[in-house]
Amino acid sequence: YQLLMDAKDARKFNERSVVVEGKASKADDVSVIKVKKVKEIPLSDLDLPLPEYEAYQKAPSLVEEREGKLKVSNIRWKIEQDPSSKERKANHGWEIATINPDKVLNAYFVLKPFAPKFIAAHSLYVFTFADGGMVAEDGKEAHSLALSIEAHKKIGQSYGLIKTMKKSFNIVWLLTTWDNYANLNVNFNKSSDTELFIYPMKLTAEQTKALLVETVKQACVNRSGEFYHTIRNNCTNNLVVLLNRVVSQDKQIKLWRIPGVFYNLKTTMPLRLAKLLKKKGFISEPIKKVTRQEFYTDIEAQRSHK
Repeated sequence: YQLLMDAKDARKFNERSVVVEGKASKADDVSVIKVKKVKEIPLSDLDLPLPEYEAYQKAPSLVEEREGKLKVSNIRWKIEQDPSSKERKANHGWEIATINPDKVLNAYFVLKPFAPKFIAAHSLYVFTFADGGMVAEDGKEAHSLALSIEAHKKIGQSYGLIKTMKKSFNIVWLLTTWDNYANLNVNFNKSSDTELFIYPMKLTAEQTKALLVETVKQACVNRSGEFYHTIRNNCTNNLVVLLNRVVSQDKQIKLWRIPGVFYNLKTTMPLRLAKLLKKKGFISEPIKKVTRQEFYTDIEAQRSHK
């Protein structure tokens, strides 16, 4: 990327070690960073160890793109009970897998409400595949892929909506199997926030395929140093960023009410975005919700049953 700042100001820091803070327009356009702050640091600070993050969050990476297929590392896959824990605790397996966009069936917008549930929720995309759509290196398959954009938690950090307004967390775009995500957030969740609402997206086959490709490629962008923000860079507005890349300009959703001044809250609050997507014809009514009492992961089978 390029740093956008006054050349005279930049010269002041020639031959010096600095930390640079800046802003990009949105998550899919980080080629130019508008510099907001430059701070000189001692050379000794460059030797500080990198922070350790929670084991269930790893950034994916694009290993290879060949003949339209995407080979991706760090896809969270297997999930099982940690045998060393007496409490309900998940262990995760990670895989390198090849994703074939030609095998994608459908896209879904998913909501996971949490307290206070009248306003708060997490949102994500899920894609389903025909046989051969997502295959790990050892040959095992998964028939659905989820994108969950989250605050990247250092070991010991606790999440909080206010904290994410203060550059407390980096951001991570997780790619997981839907089986892993659903099990973790429903069956392994210690809180009462265990419901998942699944909305089929009303896109053409070409738009669905394009959305999958954009999702995977943007998830694999190196976002180290990028901060999660409750309003402007979160789990929800980045889904709009991706959607805008695959629909015609007249169908795109505006992220700003007043560019650079007032953000469109309908695009950044999950429950309000769900209403907006329905109003604009991007999603239909939800299928049967996922709960502990009625747990399932085969979205296509449930949708057909309905």
